Amino acid sequence: MKIVQFEPNMQPQILQFFEKCFAAVNIPFSPKDRHSDIVDIANNYMTNGYFWCLLENDAIVGTVAIRSLDNKIVELKRLFVLPQYQGKGYGRSLLEYAIDYAKRQQYHKMLLDTRLQFSVARHLYQSMGFKETDKYNDNINAELYYELVLCVTGDQS
Repeated sequence: MKIVQFEPNMQPQILQFFEKCFAAVNIPFSPKDRHSDIVDIANNYMTNGYFWCLLENDAIVGTVAIRSLDNKIVELKRLFVLPQYQGKGYGRSLLEYAIDYAKRQQYHKMLLDTRLQFSVARHLYQSMGFKETDKYNDNINAELYYELVLCVTGDQS
């Protein structure tokens, strides 16, 4: 297993990956609206953040992304692992990778939104130090919001 930066030639495989992930949790894959960010990773993440893929023999088995909200705050996005690879620590590895990157980029805080149904993911976030916070975006599909303080010095607002 290795974590690699998204490359444009991965885009078709990304779409297939997310179709499988959303089907596994009974969420219709909707690339024309709700999931439109996934259709163009290069423009939606690589210009204002980062997107990584977890590969096993060149097959994408997990993803994680971050998107800059401003020069101090970054949002965690698209942390997914295929069902057959869950429970093996890959989600944690992807999350740690994104957090380490955000810290190196000197972001002060990481935010994320999620749904109640993702109890395993919520447990992972909490085990990594994320705390529930107020709603920070207009995502009508999100039910819970979390934040992680990345930098304890300076202004964290």
